[in-house]
Amino acid sequence: MTLRAHAEALYEGLKSLLGSHDSGQVQAVLERELRHVVPTWTETKPDCPGWYWFKPPGIAEPRLMHVDHGRIDTKLMADLGPPNNLVSVERVAGQWAGPLLPPT
Repeated sequence: MTLRAHAEALYEGLKSLLGSHDSGQVQAVLERELRHVVPTWTETKPDCPGWYWFKPPGIAEPRLMHVDHGRIDTKLMADLGPPNNLVSVERVAGQWAGPLLPPT
């Protein structure tokens, strides 16, 4: 199920409680916020620090990857672990899903 479908379903359940509102605006906000709860695979590189699901090309099993700012500059770096350790996110090919929100 896509993020848009999740947002539409959530909106259908809430619209009677919202009173007067712009349905498109509410659904857009829901879709944006659901990105953290229901991550979807994309080729788009991460644009903020956090934990992401990452799936390299040709490998079926995804793994969690931490993305954070580099120690020397503010470029986003992916922690690939030894022996490469931190690598610029721009150089990492694959699919991403996230960032994931930490548990409460």
